[in-house]
This record gives sequence, C-alpha cells and structure tokens, in this order.
Amino acid sequence: MEVAVIGAGVFGAWTALLLGRAGHQATLIDRREPANEQSSSAGESRVMRSAYGPDEIYSAMARRSLQLWTSFFREENCPECFRKTGVLWIAPSTEASVEQARKIFERLGIAYDWAVAKTIEQRYPQFSLQHDSVGIFEPDAGAMRAERSVQAVVAAAIREGVRYEMAEIRAPVLNHSRLDSVEASDGRRFSADQFVFACGSWLPKLFSALGEVIRPTRQDLFYFAVPNGLDFFGPDALPIWIDQTEANIAYGFPDLGKGLKMGFHRLGPPFDPDEPRVLSGREEIAEAAGYLARRFPLLQNARLKATQVCHYENTPNGDFLIDTHPQARNVWLVGGGSGHGFKHGPAVAEYVLDVIAGAGSREFRFSLESKQGDLGRRVL
Repeated sequence: MEVAVIGAGVFGAWTALLLGRAGHQATLIDRREPANEQSSSAGESRVMRSAYGPDEIYSAMARRSLQLWTSFFREENCPECFRKTGVLWIAPSTEASVEQARKIFERLGIAYDWAVAKTIEQRYPQFSLQHDSVGIFEPDAGAMRAERSVQAVVAAAIREGVRYEMAEIRAPVLNHSRLDSVEASDGRRFSADQFVFACGSWLPKLFSALGEVIRPTRQDLFYFAVPNGLDFFGPDALPIWIDQTEANIAYGFPDLGKGLKMGFHRLGPPFDPDEPRVLSGREEIAEAAGYLARRFPLLQNARLKATQVCHYENTPNGDFLIDTHPQARNVWLVGGGSGHGFKHGPAVAEYVLDVIAGAGSREFRFSLESKQGDLGRRVL
C-alpha cells in the first residue's frame, strides 16, 4: 500500500513511522522541516499524563502511548526526550472527575498516589493550596521534549524507508469518490492509494467544510525565572502540575532549562496559524504572574523571561477527529489534538493504521458525525 501523509507533526510523524515499519510505501510531506516553530508540535515541552477524569478512552490511549514513547526513546538512545517528573493534578475535594480518574487508574493498573492539601504541601513545600484541595499524583508521568521527540520520530521513519518531501500542498479537489493525487504549490504531484491529512490547525485551510469542526485557538505560554540557589523548582524537586482549583485551570512545568513554564488550559481566542505571532499582552502576563504568586509564595515578583504563542486545534466535543472525508473514502482526516494530542501520537498512529487496513472497530467519538450540531466547546 502506498500512503501519502501530509503534515509532519506528532500525528503525521508517528503514522509515517508505523507505516514504514509495516512495510508500506509512505511519503511524509510538510512545507517545512519537522517540528518547525510554526507547527503545533513545536516548543520545549509537553505533558505526558494519563488522568482524564471519566474519559477512560484517553487514559488507555495515554498509557499505551507512554509505553510506545519510552520504548522508542530507548531504541533511539535519546533518554533526554522524556523526564519522569511525575504529574500532580490538583482539584477541589468536590471535583467528581478526580474520583472518576482514580477508579479508571485502578481498572487499568496505572500507578498513582492520592493526597490532601496538607500532605501535598508537606511533600512539596513550594505550593500554597486551599485547605480543601486534593491531588492525584502519577509517578510514571512527566515532561516530553517536544521538538526533539518529533525530529527523532521523523529520522527513524526515514531510516525505515519513508520518503520526506518539503512541499506546500494545495487544497485537494474532490470530484470523485477517491483522490488520485495531491498537488504542491510548485506543481509537483504526489500519488498514493491512501492520503492522511494530519495538518493540525491547517486542516480547515485545506478543507473549508471543516471550519466549524476544527477551530484553531491562540494559547499563551510564560517562562519565569526561579530564584538563584534554590533547587525547589527543578525537575528533581517539583512535578508538573495541573491546577483545577481555579476556573482558569493553570498548568506548569519545573524549570527544564528555560525557566518555570506555565499556561492556562482553556480555549483561547481564534487564531490563524499563518499570521505573524503577536507577543502576549500585559493582561495575559499579569494573570500568569498573579497565579504564580498565589500558588508559589517564593515566586512572588518572579521575573518574566519569555513568552511563547502556541495553538490548539479544537473540535466541538474536544475529541480527536480521525475519519474519512465524506467525499473521498481514501482521504483520512486526522486532527483535533487540542492541547492534549501530543502525548497520544503513537496510539493515534496505531489507530490510523488499523482503520486504513479495515482492522478493528471504529470509535464513534473520533468520527466526523460526532462533531456535528450545537455541541458547545470543551477542551480535554
């Protein structure tokens, strides 16, 4: 089988790698180099976690992906791509999704620790928490080096015989039930039996009908300096944290070299991935600094080192989109990674290969049909 994969982010890179390993002829196409700064797979780090409240499907996928990522890093001799910091999810004691996550962890055999606010503050005195907070800690979770990881996957795919082409693919014209080829802006054409469009925030630009199904949003990230001489904020002392005790749902990383990184896991304003990136404004910076001062007293008046703009590509129900285009049965749409897709790259690729081959069952939550109608917007 000959497959063209358009988009060399984490979904496309892993799909190409598994296609190559399975002996298929695969071409991976992107208009720039892998994990370039405009892509949604760029940046310093991503969270590797398994807690998804009641969404067992994502806990299971994350667990499978962690196994595949760690095996890959071991085979490629790049252990620096994953740092096992642990991930601490903090929430009010009344938050039902935390208890739901505990039950799923027990069913799936995922290791975790449970703690109340006082215990968390004893273990991690950097935190200052509300007295009714609770936490679920995943010791096997941690931080992934985003750009390095994608580049390593693409390099491995090329060694497996995958062809990498730098080309800007035009929106395909779907006049028949099958697509024969795609055309690049320079006139080159790429033919294949199957086409996988894993283009993240660019999917609606290639398929205008997806404008209501995939909505890119701007997400601001902040890097703060930590006090000199203090080891409290390094990866050996501080876990990644996700804080659901406030409505803005902050999350952050220990200092991995560029400073303490944090952001807010929510839907940002609409975003065009081809427009110039405007730096974060005063209000956004003040919100981040204010949160940091409340949660980490030692970081009051911490110096802002840098800001960064990334993007989510959101579906109405927050679920992945992995389905065929309704006008072409050999065109696969793979996206909707939102803010949590990176970790799932290997499991998504396994699913894509299975459905292309007609093996296994299709998950309705990943279908195009499940994203029609007035569903509101949520982010996982």
